[in-house]
Amino acid sequence: MHRAHLKLITAVLSAGLVACGGYGGADYTAPAGPSSQTATINGTDQLAFSPNAVTIAPGGTVTFVFGTVGHSVTFDTGTNPPANIAGVNADTSITRTFTTAGTFNFHCTIHPQMTGTVIVAATSTNNPPPGYNP
Repeated sequence: MHRAHLKLITAVLSAGLVACGGYGGADYTAPAGPSSQTATINGTDQLAFSPNAVTIAPGGTVTFVFGTVGHSVTFDTGTNPPANIAGVNADTSITRTFTTAGTFNFHCTIHPQMTGTVIVAATSTNNPPPGYNP
């Protein structure tokens, strides 16, 4: 009897997955890739970048917001990074545009333990997942 219940439960769950669309439906839409054109990174009074990583699309901008403690931003990696934000910047916001896809690691030269990353990634190609059969 236990095996019969297991088969019934499996059949019901399988039918539910098919009814909900699963991967078998022809209306599959791939999850969107990075589409955000803007992001904000805060240089905090606790000597950290928050968030310490963001993802944007090519051509997007990141606004670095500095509070009462002065910070800078120096890009360590990435092809064609935007200009560094030099000096001691407090109570201000400075925006940089990222035109090239890639990973851009950065740090604060005043507080070297402050690090972060901007990932610039192209949007999804809308390809179905492996094993998708309409």
